[in-house]
Amino acid sequence: MRKYAFRKQTRSDFDSRLKRLDPAFSKHGHKAYQKDTTPERPILCALAGFGWFYLVIGIARNKAYIQDSLLQGSLAPQHQDLVVSGLGALLAVSGVMILLHLVRFFLKSGPRRTNSRNLLMGATAALALVYTPPSVFQAGLGMMDENSRSLILAAHSTVKSSVPGVDWDKVALVTSLGQ
Repeated sequence: MRKYAFRKQTRSDFDSRLKRLDPAFSKHGHKAYQKDTTPERPILCALAGFGWFYLVIGIARNKAYIQDSLLQGSLAPQHQDLVVSGLGALLAVSGVMILLHLVRFFLKSGPRRTNSRNLLMGATAALALVYTPPSVFQAGLGMMDENSRSLILAAHSTVKSSVPGVDWDKVALVTSLGQ
C-alpha cells in the first residue's frame, strides 16, 4: 500500500486545479458566465447611424466649400486650422468606428450585433440618400397624387411660418452646396 503525504491545500494548488477544471472561470471569474445585458435599441441605433453618417458624408464631400466658408468668416486663421483639423479628426475617427461596428457585426452575437447591424443599416440609408440622383426624387414627386403633394406643401408652409426670420430660399442642405 502506498503512503500519501497529506498536506494542506494552498491557494496556488487551488488556482492550478481551478485552471485545469474551468479555464474560463479561472481567467474571468463570474463574468465568464454572465449574460450580456446590453439592451436592444433598433430604432435609436438606426437613426444614430443615419445622422452620424449623413454628417460625415456631408463634411467629406464639401471640404472645399467648408474651407471657403471659413475664409469668408471672421474667425482667426489659427482657429480656422483648428476647425479643419477637428473635422479631419472626425472623419478619421468615424472611419475607425464604422470598421469597429463591422467587426462587431460579424463577430459578436445578441444585442450588440443587433445594435451594430441597425447602426450600419442607418449608415447605408444615409449613403443611399446622398448618392441618389435628383432625377429619382423628381420622378417620385411626379408620381404622387394631388393629396400627397398638398400634404407636403402644407408641411412645408407650416415649417416656413413657424420659424420666423429665416430666408428659406437661401437655406440648402450641406450636401447640395458646392457641387
